[in-house]
Amino acid sequence: MNLEKVLNYQIKSNEISFSSKDSALYALGVNLGQNPTDEQDLTYLYEDGMEALPTLGMVLAHPGFWLQDPDLNIDWVKILHAEQYLSLSKPLPANGDIKASYKVLGVKDKGPEKGCILYYEKILKNARSDEEYCRVISGVFCRGDGGCGDAGTTPPDLQPVPSRPADASHVRQIDPRAALIYRLSGDYNPIHISPPIAAKAGYDRPILHGLCTMGLAGYVLLNECAGGDPQNFAGMSCRFSKPVFPGDTVRTDIWKEGQEFQFRVVVEDRDEVVLDRGRLTLKRAS
Repeated sequence: MNLEKVLNYQIKSNEISFSSKDSALYALGVNLGQNPTDEQDLTYLYEDGMEALPTLGMVLAHPGFWLQDPDLNIDWVKILHAEQYLSLSKPLPANGDIKASYKVLGVKDKGPEKGCILYYEKILKNARSDEEYCRVISGVFCRGDGGCGDAGTTPPDLQPVPSRPADASHVRQIDPRAALIYRLSGDYNPIHISPPIAAKAGYDRPILHGLCTMGLAGYVLLNECAGGDPQNFAGMSCRFSKPVFPGDTVRTDIWKEGQEFQFRVVVEDRDEVVLDRGRLTLKRAS
């Protein structure tokens, strides 16, 4: 990694129009619609009165796979999504015009042979009124670029979930086609569709996008903790600790801690925690 070039990298601002079709495609990608008569799911799939999922902002105006830029000298085949932070100022509509700005924040080094986490921020605003919708911070684990040293500013460490049994759990099987659908929302990293690229990264088959698993968990949290009301969803964050594969059966464990919630996601068949140190914040007490 060329640290100086990474920190000074200018990701071009972007302005896009998105439609109810884009919102519905994202909802299908995070596994809504497996029961096509589920009225709650249809809120985010049917254009008549459609709402946007709170996690939609994580994929809108995706900056593209800029980490592949050869000038950055990042071993991009070995990168994985490590952490994600979402903060909502107001709910996104199901369609509209938005503008996005991006900024590289910093790097947290884990040491030689251990990799580093690179953080960058995306801010989405209404293209006409300039009103802010949300901020998204992505932490990318660059497994082949450790030893570069800490630099810039990075988010505080995510906190572990409680050691006591979860207050609630929700189990769901991921659609085997999930990665094929989810990638159409903008993340075309070939590790999620190409068996040869997945093999180069050390996997026997393509893995699921971490943000797909997070979106699935976000929908569980929306219904279990926020009363199914996107207006009450203020934000969520988590760490991606193990890969998930399309077709896995996952369990979302939830703990209520004061006015907030903590969560994790476990693949039941392997008994692996795949999404950890999760935190949900609401705009009003539940």
